[in-house]
Amino acid sequence: MNIDKWTNRTYPVFEENRSLEEILAETKKIGLTTIISVDKEGRLSGVARLDEILESDASGLLSGVVGEPVFYCRDSDFIEDAALMLIESHDYVLPVVNDDFFVVGAIGVFEILEGLMEFTAMDKPGTRISIVLDDKPGALRDVVDFLAEREVNILSIITSASESEDSRRVVIRTDESDISMIAEILQEQGISFESISEEEGFSV
Repeated sequence: MNIDKWTNRTYPVFEENRSLEEILAETKKIGLTTIISVDKEGRLSGVARLDEILESDASGLLSGVVGEPVFYCRDSDFIEDAALMLIESHDYVLPVVNDDFFVVGAIGVFEILEGLMEFTAMDKPGTRISIVLDDKPGALRDVVDFLAEREVNILSIITSASESEDSRRVVIRTDESDISMIAEILQEQGISFESISEEEGFSV
């Protein structure tokens, strides 16, 4: 999914010609730890951490502290790309720019978690099914077909590595809250499962 949906467009940015004293006063009020710097036209010029600013002469300018923006996202990137960059950079927030390098906002850990919540449908009520399947073409399709035949609506499917190299762990979330019905469908088809649990869902 494109990160444009998850971009925080109200994240404060600071012109590089601002004094560090002014920036410190403002960041303390709103609790920022990552400072995004832009030039006078609004293009990304750098990023600095609050501790770097605290260690600098407060009479100096932001331009003297910010480093070249190595890690940033474009608004056309995918949310998975943003997650990988956050991991690589060890930052909590990354600037988001458009094709002309103008800063359009920021994306951070909280926005990534919101995206993950939507991907996995963990906020929706229903049933969570955990199955280990052979890692071969068609294995997952059979399970999906069996559920579809019984008119069970699938909300999300996630796969991950299992203990065996020849299999994958699959977590399927459906909007069906009847656990016994889901178990019956799988058992009828000879599909063993690790667990089936009812999900109440939640809202943010």
